[in-house]
Amino acid sequence: MKVILFGAGKGGENFILQHPQMNIVAIADNDESKHGKTVLRIPVISPVEIQNENVESIIITSQWVDQVYRQLTNDLGFSASLITIPNKQAVKAELPFQDKQTKVFAQDLLKFINQYCREKGAPACLDSGTLLGAMRDGDLISWDDDIDLAIDPFSFSVLINHLPEMIEKLSTKFDVEWQVIVITVNGRQSCINVEFLNSEGTAFIPFDLSIQLRESINGSSELISSGGLFFAPARHFDNLDTILFLNEEFFVPHDPSSFLTFMYGNWKTPKKTTQITEYENRRASLPSPKGGIKVEKRIFCLNGERR
Repeated sequence: MKVILFGAGKGGENFILQHPQMNIVAIADNDESKHGKTVLRIPVISPVEIQNENVESIIITSQWVDQVYRQLTNDLGFSASLITIPNKQAVKAELPFQDKQTKVFAQDLLKFINQYCREKGAPACLDSGTLLGAMRDGDLISWDDDIDLAIDPFSFSVLINHLPEMIEKLSTKFDVEWQVIVITVNGRQSCINVEFLNSEGTAFIPFDLSIQLRESINGSSELISSGGLFFAPARHFDNLDTILFLNEEFFVPHDPSSFLTFMYGNWKTPKKTTQITEYENRRASLPSPKGGIKVEKRIFCLNGERR
């Protein structure tokens, strides 16, 4: 079966890695800057080119699920029977926190970042799946694949200015090779991604720690890197609460239980397989940006910015 993915970002890459036997012939994306490039040797094409591929299945690996679905069915005329929306686990990386050594390492990293942000007067709060695990399980969720933190614009700029020092301290404390990726979305720096490569003496399963910029706009806390797709009531992030997690104090959104209900619904019942369409914190009717979301990345390591 000839398959085309729609979404050439991290979700698409993870899906390819998880499905090596699938005959994926191309990846469509609305971002024109990606057209003609490849992801894991698979060509990235314009959505209008899907019709040239005699496609038998289209799998949406973009976070803009609702918008892409409407684009495929309404604008491009594809039958809904051809389109699949995978569960979130299908577009995630390996499950690092099921490995005991990796989970301990992740917990230590999270505590380090928490302490570092506090020292700099730039508090970061637990968000999304990391907050869910802390509140429900008192731990990182075993089937999660990353660590989610949120931070306000002032604190974000403070961290940006201290990246060289943060990387130096990370390198001193942990025996891995660090790189910090600053992600710019539509011309605005909006996420600090902390990533690592194993040294000769470590064998951790890869995961990311992301520090996402949140900004209160017209009563909503906007997740800036999502381009307007994900939001929450601003009251949860205009003021923060604290909880005891991993034997130390962490910032969390104000009234975290209510925030989790807004985001996940019945969050107290564990659910391993979910679809992004089940999340209440997305704007399903928001039109997909023309030309896609413009994403740029700058990579910093111990020796400075990597060109």
